[in-house]
Amino acid sequence: MIYLLFQSTLLIAFALDSQETTFIKQDLALSDSLYGAFVSSARAGAILGGMVAASFAKKWSTRSYMAFGLFLTMLFYTAFYASTSSILTFVSFVFLGFFMAFSNTGYETFYQQNVPPEIMGILGSISSIFQNILQISFTLLLGLFAELFTLQMTAIVFGIISILLSISLYFVLYSPKNYIGLKEEVS
Repeated sequence: MIYLLFQSTLLIAFALDSQETTFIKQDLALSDSLYGAFVSSARAGAILGGMVAASFAKKWSTRSYMAFGLFLTMLFYTAFYASTSSILTFVSFVFLGFFMAFSNTGYETFYQQNVPPEIMGILGSISSIFQNILQISFTLLLGLFAELFTLQMTAIVFGIISILLSISLYFVLYSPKNYIGLKEEVS
C-alpha cells in the first residue's frame, strides 16, 4: 500500500511536470529565460533540501521524510499551478525542489530497508512496466482535460488529488499496524 500510494502520487506529479512549460508560457506568459531561471531555482532548492535532509538524517525518521516530504512536494506543485505571478511561481519551484529531496530520500531509504534484496530487481522491473503505462495514461488524461477545461484548473485538480493521496500515505505510514511492521533505522 505504501509503495502504491507513493508511486501513484509521483505519477501524477510526472504528468503535471509534462505541462509545466506550457503553463509557464501560455498561462503565465513568461519568457524562456525566466522559465530556465525557475527550473534552476528548483534545482537549487533540491540541493539545499538534500543538504538539510542529510543533516537531519539521524533525527528524523524515514516515514516522516516520506509522509511530510511528499505532502509538501505536492502542495508546492499545486501552488505552482495556482500561481498568477512570477514571484509565487519562483517560491513554489524553490520549495518544490527542497521538499522533493526529503520525499525521494525517504522513499529510497524505505525501499532499501523494506524490500528484500532478492526481489528488488524483479519488483522494480515489473513495476516499471505498469508505471510507464500509467504515466502515459495520466499524461494523456491531463492533456485531454486541459483541452476540455483549462490547463490551470486541470492541473490544480490533479494537484489536489495528489495531495489527498499523500495524506492517505501519511495515515498508512503512521497506522499502528504499519508503524510497528516497518523496518526503520533511527539513531
